[in-house]
This record gives sequence, C-alpha cells and structure tokens, in this order.
Amino acid sequence: MGTILVKNVPKDLLRRLKRLKAELNCRTWADLLAKLVELKESTLEEEELERMRSGVKSFLDLREAVSNKWSGSPSVIDEIRRGRRHDR
Repeated sequence: MGTILVKNVPKDLLRRLKRLKAELNCRTWADLLAKLVELKESTLEEEELERMRSGVKSFLDLREAVSNKWSGSPSVIDEIRRGRRHDR
C-alpha cells in the first residue's frame, strides 16, 4: 500500500480533519480518505460524471493526435530548434 505525505496543512484545517476523522469512526487517515471519496462519488450527479467522462475522452484523443504527429521525423528537438529559429 502506498504512502501519502501532506505538508503545510493549516492548523484549523487539520483540526477540522481530525474532528471529521473521529466523527466518521476512522482509525487511520487512509480510512478517512476512502470514506470521503465514497461520499463524494455518491453525491455526483450523472451530468457531472458525463462531463468528466467527456473531458477524459477529449484528453485521450488529444494525446493520441499529438503522439501520432510526433512519432515520425522531425524529432522533438528539431521542432524546438525550428520554433526558436535555430535552424542548422
């Protein structure tokens, strides 16, 4: 299981998180995170989920288009040089 390290949390936020951890009967911070995720997922509306799915699909389509463009020559470094007018 992975480890999460969170730094620079304001004292008032940490106090609220500790209170929430106690209210939800969580033994560990990981339990609290899991419950918060479950609560959030159950409150998402279908419209929000559809927008998220659409955004992910658009990002994956963009990634595929960029990957196809950069797969052949010229190389990335050639394009950077050309873009900066360092043609050699």
